Amino acid sequence: MRPERASPRLLMDNPAPLSDRLRAWLAHWQVRLRALPIARIGLVAVLCSLAALASDTVNMRGPGGARQIFAGADGGVRFDLDAISNAAALPATEPVTYLKVSMERARQINAAVPFTDADNPAAMPFILGGGPASQERAIDCLAAAQFYEAGTDWEGQRAVAQVVLNRARHPAYPASVCGVVFQGQERRTGCQFSFTCDGAMARTPSVVNWELSRAIARQALGGVVYSKVGLATHYHTDWVVPVWSSQLEKITNVATHLFFRWPGSWGRPAIFSAGPSANEPVITKLARLSFAHREGLSEEEELALAEELALGEEALATGETPLFAPSGNLLPPLGSTPPAPSAPPALAGVNMRGSQLRISNADAAQYGFLLPRELPGSFGLLAYDVCGRRSFCKVMGWTDAADIPASLPASPDAERKAAFLYLYDRSSRREIMAWNCDLFPRRDQSECLTDAMLR
Repeated sequence: MRPERASPRLLMDNPAPLSDRLRAWLAHWQVRLRALPIARIGLVAVLCSLAALASDTVNMRGPGGARQIFAGADGGVRFDLDAISNAAALPATEPVTYLKVSMERARQINAAVPFTDADNPAAMPFILGGGPASQERAIDCLAAAQFYEAGTDWEGQRAVAQVVLNRARHPAYPASVCGVVFQGQERRTGCQFSFTCDGAMARTPSVVNWELSRAIARQALGGVVYSKVGLATHYHTDWVVPVWSSQLEKITNVATHLFFRWPGSWGRPAIFSAGPSANEPVITKLARLSFAHREGLSEEEELALAEELALGEEALATGETPLFAPSGNLLPPLGSTPPAPSAPPALAGVNMRGSQLRISNADAAQYGFLLPRELPGSFGLLAYDVCGRRSFCKVMGWTDAADIPASLPASPDAERKAAFLYLYDRSSRREIMAWNCDLFPRRDQSECLTDAMLR
């Protein structure tokens, strides 16, 4: 009996998964080829090639061969894996975990991973959509990510902003700027950006620094591209090793931060196709910093916020808070050389990231702080803010004011009572960041302050 003529519809219109359609098409032609003597000679080669193709298709899928369809935050389908050629399984966006290695060992591991020699195309300009209220929410979400992730490193802030916008256009992430920044904020740990769930937002930026961050965010959302990081969707400092770093392409570095993109089609320009969100969500965690995110607060939340800001209800309702004072043109021009970091003022009580500067020796680049007993992870950011790009810098902190020495350098006895130490010496390539683990236990014991580190 002569087999029916094969139709392209076996592949094109069949609703079954692609791998099943290939197998059905393969079985159909196997019968037909056997019926044609002239074709039997090449039958084995044909079947082997098609079997390999079917196998590759199955490997593109998730567990069980299920079709992978990724949806945006609004639940709408944004991308279908079957539409991509040369696609690999999408890496998970679950909370990050790190290898338990010392900072020195982490740097060795990271240095051994080469940068990709493939092209590093820049992202397309991101032009923010939506109404004025939605736009203000996006600006403040992006500014918060920049400030809490990069401190007052303005180049670092531009790099962070670009990664956030790359994620907002990628099908694996929420389809809004605020959705990307605050993804996983409901967790106590393990959110996508750690500052959104580890309490770091209890620190309030200065008026100038907040307005600088907003200005950088406004530029990024207005089409300014930080091309150095290309299409990066991930980054980490060079003294930690996230488990995902081995799955991604290492494309560049900005200071001590390494930037990565996904391999294959998931990291190519065509995948970054989502348009800017027209409706940014309200993030109540930003209400203290952002008038645009106070919409929808309950009466109790409004009263608590007014009390926290020491404001009357009228000032709270109108947004007339010190944070929103006019800033003028504070942002240095793009491409300009950042000014050299100035030494923190030697004034008792100066507040930086929730810590109080108590003593300083600007000539020796040594600074001593009274530290809070919470948010120990913020001490590292404090040290980076203080030290900037100095070739030598030492930051120490104590949790008990009685332990703080009268001057710096500190005596050996005062140093042994320290709760935190940061030391950087470019000439000897020595860098130490350590905590008193009796006060602040660390999972990585190499981060515990020892007498050897103090010598």
